[in-house]
Amino acid sequence: MQGATVNRDPAVSPAASPTWAARLKKWYIVVAVGVFNAILLIVLVNVVLYAVIRLRQPAAIPFHEGHFAADKLQQAYPGWSEQEVKNLIRETPRADHEFEYEPLTGFRERPYRGKYVTVDPAGFRFSKNQASWPPNAQATNIFIFGGSTAFGYYLPNDETIPSYLQAYLSERHSGNPVAVYNFARPAYISSQELVLFQQLLRSGYVPQVAIFVDGLNDFILADGIPKFTGQLRAFMDGQTNSNPLNDIPMVRAAQRLKDRWAPTAAAAEPKQDKEPVYDDPVLLHSAVDRWLANKKMIELTAQGYGVRTVFVWQPVPVYKYDLRYHFFLHSDKEFAAYGRAKYGYPLMQDLRVQGRLGPDVLWLADIQQDKHENLYVDSVHYSAAFSQEIAKRIGDYLEQQSAQNSNPPSATLAPDQNRLQSSR
Repeated sequence: MQGATVNRDPAVSPAASPTWAARLKKWYIVVAVGVFNAILLIVLVNVVLYAVIRLRQPAAIPFHEGHFAADKLQQAYPGWSEQEVKNLIRETPRADHEFEYEPLTGFRERPYRGKYVTVDPAGFRFSKNQASWPPNAQATNIFIFGGSTAFGYYLPNDETIPSYLQAYLSERHSGNPVAVYNFARPAYISSQELVLFQQLLRSGYVPQVAIFVDGLNDFILADGIPKFTGQLRAFMDGQTNSNPLNDIPMVRAAQRLKDRWAPTAAAAEPKQDKEPVYDDPVLLHSAVDRWLANKKMIELTAQGYGVRTVFVWQPVPVYKYDLRYHFFLHSDKEFAAYGRAKYGYPLMQDLRVQGRLGPDVLWLADIQQDKHENLYVDSVHYSAAFSQEIAKRIGDYLEQQSAQNSNPPSATLAPDQNRLQSSR
């Protein structure tokens, strides 16, 4: 075979190894198929997890297991089924998604229209036979401010304190219609109520009566810092937590698993020697002083607009109530910061005895002391029956104060045509 040459041209050699282009194409197909299958798997997993999360959403109910025992259910929600109660609770605003930013006050509920809870775009919750907005100058308009207890947490629209008050006053006065507007908002303290009241007046909405239901929240947030301030401060510092991945079902599921395992991990850690202190006298006195200052500013503002003010010091379960009758209490620790009112209320009682609260304060803090029945639908929020009693006492107080001023009961509630700008 002398003189023979070896053909090294891969293009004409059938046994030649694949070129780099062919190998790249092969690996591209493998990787592409693998990536596509991985993406498809992730999408399918997220779809399944989304469906599971949606189906399990009703389980996220702020009641302890056993709260829906038949006997408790019938007494706390007479005539209601367990499913109806759960539907009501799902419509109750929750801080994780039902609030929106509002200038100056900080936050408010998003407008919502449900079977049990309706929040108007103007910022108030509906009551039974709710009057339209803006208010009618021919009506007797009453604005109510407060926190979640006055808002009516875990109660339908027609069983809140403002709703019962409107019904009670409407039955007793045949003159101008009574229109109550429920501007109470969950987690609000008196400082925010002051700002909201001023905002409404500045916008031309001037009621005949402004009622402020206070006590619980000003001691929960005894430092005077409104809820969500931490998030706003972090945002201003550039520490946002708005990662779009947080809304992916897989991420949410992982977070839920982490939260579920958290108690086990926390139990393994050494217990803290110090527990939260709720009887700090400095903090308690600062909360009392802040409320008194806010009350004075509300009164001075109201006087300038000819608005009558009423300050209702509300009942709380930790003050003069026999907790043996509390359905939804498993231990004193369940109250957490709510328990600060246990130490703050006696301070207010001392001021009341000294006559320092003023004649426009309706003291309802001790109306539970002789009651041997459940008055709540969770740790601190009132039942419908208790809300109705509170509303009746407010209505009676309005009439009594009118009588003491030598005015007929309807005079205090009579509208002034020049004080309400209904054209807005």
